[in-house]
Amino acid sequence: MHKLLPHLYETIAHEAMFGIVVFEASGVCLFSNRMADQMLGAESHQLAAMVPTESHPQLKTFTPEFCKQDGFYQDILVRRSDGSTFISNLGVRFIEVDGHQAHLLMLQDVTLQKKLQREIMAKQTEIKATFEELLNQNRKLKELDHAKDRFIALTTHELRTPLSAMVASAEILKLGIYDNEEQMREFIEMIYDQGLHLQDLVNDILDFAKIQAGKMDFYIEKQDPVALVNAVAKNFEGMAETNKVKLHLHVPSAPVECYFDELRLRQILSNIINNAIKYNKPQGRVDIEFADMGDAIKISVKDTGQGIAKDQFEKVFNEFETIGQVALHHKGTGLGMPISRKLSEGMGGKLLLDSELGVGSVFWVELPKQRVLEDGFYRPRFAS
Repeated sequence: MHKLLPHLYETIAHEAMFGIVVFEASGVCLFSNRMADQMLGAESHQLAAMVPTESHPQLKTFTPEFCKQDGFYQDILVRRSDGSTFISNLGVRFIEVDGHQAHLLMLQDVTLQKKLQREIMAKQTEIKATFEELLNQNRKLKELDHAKDRFIALTTHELRTPLSAMVASAEILKLGIYDNEEQMREFIEMIYDQGLHLQDLVNDILDFAKIQAGKMDFYIEKQDPVALVNAVAKNFEGMAETNKVKLHLHVPSAPVECYFDELRLRQILSNIINNAIKYNKPQGRVDIEFADMGDAIKISVKDTGQGIAKDQFEKVFNEFETIGQVALHHKGTGLGMPISRKLSEGMGGKLLLDSELGVGSVFWVELPKQRVLEDGFYRPRFAS
């Protein structure tokens, strides 16, 4: 044997890029190279000292049991002499030198690689989630674009219906091809009714467009809403009588001042009361009540109609659920409730509902008793 070989082997062992430690059966260290000393933190080691005091849920923890069988083990948590730990890939060999049995451990510190791997995986997960969100948004935009196209088509049809009736009636009057004065009045009445219907449709479309563009104006003042609610309710007495529905207004005993835009509140209440009568049962009831909630005044409209399933509550106020189903709404765009909620929120309030199938529904608007919006919203509609 060349006389330099023993020194060569020792140099190779010390300069190796992975840690080498040899333990005798009792656990006493016989040899460790420089890399092992750097990893474990001391020049003399005990096998038991490499066992961590705490485990990790995603890693195997080093124990002397690893030395009982030759093999290669990945992602093993190993303890340093200062008590800290690192993640190691571990190779184990049972060796015999000059009749002495020992355990050869080869350690590779992969803590940094694992950290980088986790960060890369986290980034990949984040990128995947972002990509899926973009796909989802793209799908929703396509659905929205389709819904808007459908809305325009169906709304155009809705507008054409009363317009055609008005033109046909006006043509009959112009040509004088009616039998008597009573028939003439019927055609005039039809023009008037269809004109009101057309006006409602156009107002819904314009309000929807303004709300979507954020250009709806509000003129909010502090006042008592009872007189306004009473006036709106009186406007629906004829409709209630025609539909055989009893309309009751429960007037509070004390003033209930709150902040609201008179025109917008009238619009909200008209939508709610109109639906409460329209979708009610024959001989049904509609009750309009007030309640002081401390920081807000609650105006509720309760009906005895067919009710709404709980999983459909939010769809009632979702304009994009509504615009895809314009054809299902009789004589209208179906945007009344979505617009009403936006108007309520624009005044600093809320529009909510509760309902039970077969029993009826209650819609209520909550109006704040204190200023909750920027000062620019609080102004009279007509300056004195």
